[in-house]
Amino acid sequence: MKIINQGRMVLQGDREVDSFEAQAIAKAEQFKEQLGGTIFAFPIEETKPFSSYAVVMYAGGKYFIYPDAANISEASAGVIAILKEIEKRGLDADYERNVRIISYQAQMEAPSTIMHQLKKENITKPLLTEGEDFTEGSESISARGLLKMSYILMIDKKNLKASRCMDEYYKLLATRKYGKTAAAIKQEVRKMGMGMGKAIEWLEQTYKKYVYNDMEIIGILDSLGGETV
Repeated sequence: MKIINQGRMVLQGDREVDSFEAQAIAKAEQFKEQLGGTIFAFPIEETKPFSSYAVVMYAGGKYFIYPDAANISEASAGVIAILKEIEKRGLDADYERNVRIISYQAQMEAPSTIMHQLKKENITKPLLTEGEDFTEGSESISARGLLKMSYILMIDKKNLKASRCMDEYYKLLATRKYGKTAAAIKQEVRKMGMGMGKAIEWLEQTYKKYVYNDMEIIGILDSLGGETV
């Protein structure tokens, strides 16, 4: 793990920072000022649709830079790992208060990407809701937005890890007096068809009624054992 002091911008071993590290720290400082938070995941090259991501944490006047991720799923996994470690130390691990996952317009509109699918117009409404799933301009993504990403990956890409994530969500609902077993809930969702609109609306309703806080979704993602969806 690389550490950059806010004042001198030095690394362990007192090395000079390279261009990537300097760029990452500058962007993290900008996001911290504009959006608040302490943990930031963002594209390294904002104009490139398939840019890799950086994950940066601010703590104690220092910036901790984690290895760059190939995509937003890997960046999300990095954020989860950070939150897990913070929680172990008894520190503030609240997702909504601390985490800012950012994608720019280029990534949101990249062809064949999940973020593009989430934002495109559906028959009824966009799959991703501004204010609750993302913040316009910065494209900061919420825990509910990450859950929707898992569902889209499961349906559209037949992603097994995303399917496991949804299975864990069904189990959570079964413990919250939903009135059905996890298996029965899974069947209910399957019967909603492949159009996504109805299932996305169901996700929004169940999230609001049965999910107590964002960390429960982060906990589900963490239960995959560090695997990305």
